[in-house]
Amino acid sequence: MGELFSLPDVISVMDMSWQRSCALATSSFSLVVQDVKSNGAISLKNLDNQTGRLHVIQMDVSNQEEVNNALQYVKKHLPENGLWGIVNNADESSCPGFLEWSPIENYEKTMAVNLFGAIRVTNSFLPLIRKSQGRIVNVSSLLSRAPSPFNGPYAIAKSAIDSYSAILRAEMKRFNVQVVVVDPGSLAEGANFNSAKREFTRTIRRTWDLLDDGLRLDYGQTYVEKQIEIGQMSMELAETDIGSVVEAMVKAVSQLHPKDRYFVASLAEKCVAYGMQYLPLWLTDRLLPTMEAQTYLSYLSYLEPFILI
Repeated sequence: MGELFSLPDVISVMDMSWQRSCALATSSFSLVVQDVKSNGAISLKNLDNQTGRLHVIQMDVSNQEEVNNALQYVKKHLPENGLWGIVNNADESSCPGFLEWSPIENYEKTMAVNLFGAIRVTNSFLPLIRKSQGRIVNVSSLLSRAPSPFNGPYAIAKSAIDSYSAILRAEMKRFNVQVVVVDPGSLAEGANFNSAKREFTRTIRRTWDLLDDGLRLDYGQTYVEKQIEIGQMSMELAETDIGSVVEAMVKAVSQLHPKDRYFVASLAEKCVAYGMQYLPLWLTDRLLPTMEAQTYLSYLSYLEPFILI
């Protein structure tokens, strides 16, 4: 890790597992958590008795009134050295499925949290960040680099976060405020992993059952089952070290000279992302949506020697 310096307080707008919440909490940061009833928030409240530095409050990023209340709370409790940074990590995933399957409400719900929520929080707290010449950290996704079928609304929202971050970075340079993006891949979290795989499959099939006969006829059961197989296999290739994502967030906030972007994913996911970025579109368009699971693995094996970690 590079050179660190003494930090004022940091706000982390979270919707994450309690493991990552607690890991950040032990890094001497003050935290604001979105959902006070979540496992992460409850764990942080327990840690508050030990550290005395944690502030767990309700803040729905899609609700301007709650964001305003959080801002007033933060102003009231800030020490003299002020607010150093924001980590925008609130996250909303719509039901997986093809774009045509997703009602417009899925897009709106996903954008309300992943994009507009980050913008709402950033705009509200930006005067404090400008004053301290601090940091804004926006959490994007592997899917912003490698958008894939079945994850459309989420990938669209995270791609928008990338553009927002790039523009904000340019606009904040004159104020010496740094904007950093963290791109996590999929995260496999122990016992929750198998449950997530089962829920993924159940959700797809429930959605399939709700489609009208015309859509089911056009897409076909065989193609849908193939996408489920690829989705489950992609989950098998997920990064298992959740701590690496936490470490990237901490570096983004605390290093004297942070990277503009931290890409935290498994080697296999990096192969997919770089392949989709740099291989010709005619090849990826032909390959990825139609391949069998074994072909997908062969594709990753072919790309692996070219990936520099």
